[in-house]
Amino acid sequence: MLQLRAALDLLDADLRSLADALAQQADRHCATPMIGRTWLQQALPITLGLKFAQWLDAVTRHRARLADLRERALVLQFGGAAGTLASLRDKALPVAKSLAEDLKLQLPALPWHTQRDRIAEAASFLGMLTDTLGKIARDISLMMQTELGEVAEPAAAGKGGSSTMPHKRNPVGCAAVLTAATRAPNLVATIFAGMVQEHERALGGWQAEWEALPNFARLTAGALTNIKGVVPSMEVNVERLAQNLGVTSGLVLGEAVMLALGDAIGRLDAHKLVEQASKASVANGASLFDELAANETVARHLSHDQLKQLLDPANYVGQAQAFVDAAIARANSKEREQ
Repeated sequence: MLQLRAALDLLDADLRSLADALAQQADRHCATPMIGRTWLQQALPITLGLKFAQWLDAVTRHRARLADLRERALVLQFGGAAGTLASLRDKALPVAKSLAEDLKLQLPALPWHTQRDRIAEAASFLGMLTDTLGKIARDISLMMQTELGEVAEPAAAGKGGSSTMPHKRNPVGCAAVLTAATRAPNLVATIFAGMVQEHERALGGWQAEWEALPNFARLTAGALTNIKGVVPSMEVNVERLAQNLGVTSGLVLGEAVMLALGDAIGRLDAHKLVEQASKASVANGASLFDELAANETVARHLSHDQLKQLLDPANYVGQAQAFVDAAIARANSKEREQ
């Protein structure tokens, strides 16, 4: 319990630092448009700030989980051989209370040696946190691909290069985090398997925690340290974000045109018209604007200026700004609570 408390203290401090960095990046890029991707394909415009805000909101939830975990998990286990404290006779409860006070641990209602849910909850927290960090690392590493080039890990001498290819800039910090995220589910499973314990003192299940939990804590701490080193100084290529957003020549904004046109001619007819224009754009190599501007039905209801406005990615990011503000406000509220 004392080791777990020390580990959670360190994680809490690093989570606070990561949350601050994510909030700053979310605010800095709240209006930086980029393409959102679903099934690894271009979908609709979002903002880079929204992506940071989503990561921030997950971290904020983990900070709340950590506070709850400390309340439930950091308790004294003192029950003697079979959980009765019989050998201490009438001094049993005063001794337990005094020991809890000396160790600055909470005093539970009764000994819990073979009820390992507290340890399992700690493992669950470590697993969820590590894999959330893995999600962040996955996104960053995908955006770092040469063909995208939207962001990059901070540059440093001797970091991220290749022994044979001088041009390489590898996402080495993300690789470390993804390694931890790959291992995390099996460590959670190991500790969960150990919950099935025999009677008043277990044979094997309890002992399985001894190596798994400390290793898990170190693994999570390492992943958090790596992400904390990437996020604050992450390089953002705004020009490449804009280029990648325009790679479909406007096709990703077809929904915006369809909705506007649907107000005049009905949604189904608008969907069919924009779909046909999109197919023609792909076949002809023309922009969606050119195809729509040449359509008589579109021209009757939308001017060229209106069409340009609808096909501007910055005008179709929905509630991205409000969501960024909400995530930052929630993170700040959590900070004030602590």
